[in-house]
Amino acid sequence: MRPIRISILCLLLSLTASAQQKDSFFRDLNDFLNMREDKSYAQLDSNYIGRYPYHWDARLFVKSSGLHIVVDGKNSGHLTTGMSNRAGIGLSYRGVGLSYSRALGKTLNLDMTLDSYGKHFCFEYALRATNELEGDLTRPAENELEVNNDVVLISNKLNVFYSFNNRFSYAAAMKQTQIQKRSAGSFIAGVSWSVWDILILNDDLADLTPRHITSQFYQANILYNRISLGVGYGYNLVMGHAHWLLHASVVPMWSIFESESSYIRENHRVSNYPYGSISFAGTGRAGVYYRWGTRWSIGFSGIINQMMSRSNIKSKANDFTSFNAQEWQMKLSLGMRF
Repeated sequence: MRPIRISILCLLLSLTASAQQKDSFFRDLNDFLNMREDKSYAQLDSNYIGRYPYHWDARLFVKSSGLHIVVDGKNSGHLTTGMSNRAGIGLSYRGVGLSYSRALGKTLNLDMTLDSYGKHFCFEYALRATNELEGDLTRPAENELEVNNDVVLISNKLNVFYSFNNRFSYAAAMKQTQIQKRSAGSFIAGVSWSVWDILILNDDLADLTPRHITSQFYQANILYNRISLGVGYGYNLVMGHAHWLLHASVVPMWSIFESESSYIRENHRVSNYPYGSISFAGTGRAGVYYRWGTRWSIGFSGIINQMMSRSNIKSKANDFTSFNAQEWQMKLSLGMRF
């Protein structure tokens, strides 16, 4: 029995040492993050921007959105979602957040976002999948294809912004993870990358989820890829002893890269838009927020994304397709910090 007791004692000691090492690692990591955050705030104007005494932020929200897509050229169509309502939850730590929302009772109508808001840089990544598109999409000539309702859209969007003014907080406007004490504005530089994948299904597969969508389930897909650069302006208006915050910003962009890839009944084609094509994109935001104490806040915000394209130079086959999309979103959220 003695060797067994010794073995159990050694195991307990090793588990205790392992737990202490893990605690030490997380403690060192937290100290490093605190030092990094202190250094970051030291470069900001403390008369205009403050921080909360908490690192975590939990958020419940309801969101309404709509999408309108018009394509013209070798592929053409008119697709819209109408108004789509979703409920979601978000959690962020030190300005880095993850959120998820979906329409209740519907399988394929969801979105997920990952974002980070720092002293100057911030990024937003959004993944959306929906089968609420209505309208038609056609492919003329030898691959004529006309569909209605059996369409799925999967979109990926990445926005990166940089604000130039140390007195302006983009984090206070977007996630309320900082405190805008006084009104301030800033020029904002932005880079945007977006991919829109339109899938035409073989049948009306309402129970399909994104991981189930493979080539065996659709007869065609058209994919648009775009990268844009731009500069805009944002302003935070503070009222009511810094309890109320009103935000408005707009960042117009010029597209520097645009391509189309289509798969129509086993016929695959890839086309990079030539230099000389004219494409614009832009993001506009507005919001009003109220905070009480240091823990609670409520906000109502809206976002509109607009993309327009028109090609000046076309190939000999004249097969480039213009892609125009307008997406809007309104969100009511309740946040708690801890």
